[in-house]
Amino acid sequence: MRGATVYAHGQPIDLAIAMQAAEWLTTLMSGEATPAEKAAWRHWRQAHPDHERAWSHIEHVSGGLRELDAQASRKALLQGPMARPASRRKSLQLLACLASIGVTGWFGARPDHAPGFVRAALADLSTGVGERRELPLPDGSRLHLNSASAVNVRYTGTQRLLQLVQGEIFVATARETGAGYRPFLVETAHGHAQALGTRYSVRQADSSTTVAVEEGAVRLTPRQGDGTLLVHAGQGGGMTAQAILPAHAVTSDIWAWRQGLLLADAMPLRDFLHELSRHRHGLLGCDDAVAGLRISGVFPLADLDAVLLSLPDSLPVDVRLRTRYWVQVEARQQR
Repeated sequence: MRGATVYAHGQPIDLAIAMQAAEWLTTLMSGEATPAEKAAWRHWRQAHPDHERAWSHIEHVSGGLRELDAQASRKALLQGPMARPASRRKSLQLLACLASIGVTGWFGARPDHAPGFVRAALADLSTGVGERRELPLPDGSRLHLNSASAVNVRYTGTQRLLQLVQGEIFVATARETGAGYRPFLVETAHGHAQALGTRYSVRQADSSTTVAVEEGAVRLTPRQGDGTLLVHAGQGGGMTAQAILPAHAVTSDIWAWRQGLLLADAMPLRDFLHELSRHRHGLLGCDDAVAGLRISGVFPLADLDAVLLSLPDSLPVDVRLRTRYWVQVEARQQR
């Protein structure tokens, strides 16, 4: 949602806070919110005046929809010829989409910049938090989606294009067998990554896109800047919308998520928790006093609660589970 202006009650507000308000709305609208989730929601509202302002605004905007029976709404959303068993995440995202209809963009955002969660909910392919998928593309290429990722597939007679809406993907491109060669491109908010006979990953963050190449090469072209960068096998590189980021060496550890693992080699604790948070619902953070502690090991993404609870075994920290969805890692208290 780069370039969007986000407002609540006529005043600018941080996009992350606006998105948090939408997530809380969909949780409460589901009819499945636990007492712990409701307590965490109340704490979030009280934590900062902007939180309350964002909540008040989205509650006002979506008031009509919130009168609907949540169970009936979920059933209606899941009906139709393309329906399949859906996760709570998917139905909640769609409810949030409906809640945003009828206003001038979500929270007053520019209408040509739909909120990320809306674009993800409407994407051709997507995964929820903690979910990973592997599937074939029309040309025989293989696509892996990491946790909380979404992509649109736009194949034409002249190109093979993936639009990365959010998150991270890994692509093993297939050779073209037809009469004409169609370039294979991944488009992000920051530019294009063109495959040159390649196996590679593309990860989109707020301010930049990064790639890591396992085989072949990838050419990066920023959306607005000059020049390109050719990233070879065993290298990673990146770009903002205006500039290229330098290439650097990478190892296969960077793709361990495809096997459901997180590999850490003297990783700062703050970075480690950030990576875990991509695969877990809720708030996950640490105090500044322990943020720089280093951690190493192989960690299963399928059981993150066990990973978190094991941290005191290797680091001088305590893990505080304030609620199921709110975990804070703190310096160990003297016993």
